[in-house]
Amino acid sequence: MALLACCFYLLLIVLVGYTLLSVIHPSSQMTIVQLFGLGPAVGAGTMGLLLFWSSLIGFAPSRKMLEIIGVLTLASLLVMKKKNQLARVKVRTTDWEKGDGWMVLPLVVTVAGLVMIVAVALSLPLVEWDAFAIWGFKAKVLTHEALRFTPAYFHDLTLSYSHLDYPLMVPFLTAGAYAAMGIVDDQIGKLVSVFLDVLIVPMVYLGLRWKLRRLPAAYLSAILTMLPVVFRQGGVGCADLSLAMFYAGSILYVARWIDRQQWPDLILAILFSAFVAFTKNEGAVLALMNGAVILGFGFWGGRRRAWVGAAVFFAGLLAMDAAWLIWNRSLPRTHEDYGPKLLSMALVTHLPRLKEIIPAMLVQTTVFHIWGLLWIMAGVMMLLGWRALARQYVLAMWVLLGMQLMVYALAYSVTPWDLTVLMPMTMDRLLLHAVPAVIFLAGWHWAELETSHHAGNSCSGAL
Repeated sequence: MALLACCFYLLLIVLVGYTLLSVIHPSSQMTIVQLFGLGPAVGAGTMGLLLFWSSLIGFAPSRKMLEIIGVLTLASLLVMKKKNQLARVKVRTTDWEKGDGWMVLPLVVTVAGLVMIVAVALSLPLVEWDAFAIWGFKAKVLTHEALRFTPAYFHDLTLSYSHLDYPLMVPFLTAGAYAAMGIVDDQIGKLVSVFLDVLIVPMVYLGLRWKLRRLPAAYLSAILTMLPVVFRQGGVGCADLSLAMFYAGSILYVARWIDRQQWPDLILAILFSAFVAFTKNEGAVLALMNGAVILGFGFWGGRRRAWVGAAVFFAGLLAMDAAWLIWNRSLPRTHEDYGPKLLSMALVTHLPRLKEIIPAMLVQTTVFHIWGLLWIMAGVMMLLGWRALARQYVLAMWVLLGMQLMVYALAYSVTPWDLTVLMPMTMDRLLLHAVPAVIFLAGWHWAELETSHHAGNSCSGAL
């Protein structure tokens, strides 16, 4: 019964996401991947924020709270159905391209990889230290106590190993599962982690498919699924792969906004950036980088719509995450506390450490048993499809990737921990956050290479 209740909870998340997609794209035709990849991702982030806001008011996650959300969701769906505003599935045989018959191979690899991740994750309780001592611990606290009167846990320095100030997206989503089940069960609760983590595959596929043919997009998605680091982090109960999933959505829609200037893309960029900021501390920096890139490319393009879009982005991001930023200010910062260090003049004295950090990061990207050939492949595709650098959305993605890696390198430079101990333990998880940008760039440069190749053939034929 607990497993069934958890599945109904995940179904509610899917319905919430579908409702929001229908609001953002009323009466639109969407692919199955959009409805069952993008929709659940939007629903998950929204559910996490809803449970957080409710807890601030004084209501810890409960079945009654989930029932209220469910009733409001179904009512909204009924209203939109009467107005013919629900998003619909688009399936047309004319959409198929030459060579798509080979899709079966990457599809089988992707499904097999995801099934293995799910099977391994659900066969074990919380065994990873961070999952047990940080994210799972917080979920149990949030299940029993609302945040209106801050639980003692968040100020108990004897529990500082659990990082009292870490954002609460994953813990609240897990607490929602416990509320639906009526019990705290670590093993069944991991279904939430699995749900969040496997969504990275359809999210990345959507970003690739935006510019790339279906078959190569499917192969790159299969490569993502089979990355050793994804197998290690998938479904373990931590927030790193979930952060990468939300980040994939945020940078995809930032790129689409820069390229197309369509308001639904900006709305989704705001939503996913807010989800990123509420998932891990570094997510707040990544969200601000998204806004900075929107603003920078807006000034570059000189279009009034782009400037307005940047203002809307920052206003929307602040509105969605303001409650967390305000509530979080009173929490004790223990151990690292990277934010103030990165903004202080003390950063300058630590810059010489970059001589050790940057080479270590470069070497890390070539470790086959962690990354396969992913990073190398992205570099090769960039060289072959270099003409894509003339496109603003590609250049924006390179800027985002460069800024992300730079900030992570600077964070290592100010850490109080011994780098020889810290970097081997954490670098694969940090670089995992950048994987969506790396794969998008590989795919978009590939698309440009194909475009150039076809154009060359056309010219040859004409001659």
